[in-house]
Amino acid sequence: MPVLPTPKTGAFHFRLLRDIAQEDWFTLCRLVTRAHRQLRLKSESTDIEPPPVICNGAGITPLRYDDSLIGLGVIVFNGEHHHQLSGDTFILNQHRHPYDRGYCHTHGHPYRFMVMAVLLLAHHTSPNLWKITSDVSGTEWQNVADWLQAELAIVISLPTEISTGVQQ
Repeated sequence: MPVLPTPKTGAFHFRLLRDIAQEDWFTLCRLVTRAHRQLRLKSESTDIEPPPVICNGAGITPLRYDDSLIGLGVIVFNGEHHHQLSGDTFILNQHRHPYDRGYCHTHGHPYRFMVMAVLLLAHHTSPNLWKITSDVSGTEWQNVADWLQAELAIVISLPTEISTGVQQ
């Protein structure tokens, strides 16, 4: 009997319930920039193989220290398309938009680590503004929260609002 490959987790649904206050958005952007920089400096600290490479939204250009994944009211990035490690572009908006898809499927590629870090930081800076679901286990979410604490000294409790489609 053929063995089917294990499905790749990494589908995220996130809905902004109300616009993020400007000061909270600035805080989130600073934290996301720090997390991206630390991920680039110490990618081995994630224990992910291959290490996550964060690229622009198209997945074509790897972002360097001086590049930003933050635009005007938006955070945008993807995995590395060249090595077939990209999936859906992650787009997080400061304001609610009728055309905001609030969905990103990473297909298990390493950049999902950064997707999870950004969603945890978004919830941390603006609690009660997010409805987040994913097929990633609570243990994996906790690993990212632990990384944020170890690498950035940001204590994040895993929000109960993040529901997963995986039974632990």
